[in-house]
Amino acid sequence: MVKTLLIFCFVISQIACTAINTKSSIIKVTNIVGAGNDGASSAFCADFSITKEEAQYYFDNAKQVSAKDIHDNYSFLPCFVSGEGYLNNKKCAWEVRAGGTSNIRCGEQSILMACENCLPVPE
Repeated sequence: MVKTLLIFCFVISQIACTAINTKSSIIKVTNIVGAGNDGASSAFCADFSITKEEAQYYFDNAKQVSAKDIHDNYSFLPCFVSGEGYLNNKKCAWEVRAGGTSNIRCGEQSILMACENCLPVPE
């Protein structure tokens, strides 16, 4: 009985470790192409910027959400950084907003993402 339990625990731990080690981002960020502010004053958005590495960190940790989730649970701020990347070997455009929301656009497909603590805090 103890031997069976140990084997079971070993198998479960290997599956759990495999799942953790194979985590991959929804998108592979390739570059930053610009920034904007949806008509807000440039002073309002002056402190928001992210690097390519910070954008990748964001997408590595963000989760897919619905428009209702964004409306009900996140701040949709006017400041954004836009870029490009690859999703399933297809070139896509993305936007990450200061409130922790984002949108990935691949042709007709649009994927909304959000993450509360994935962006750098302005100094």
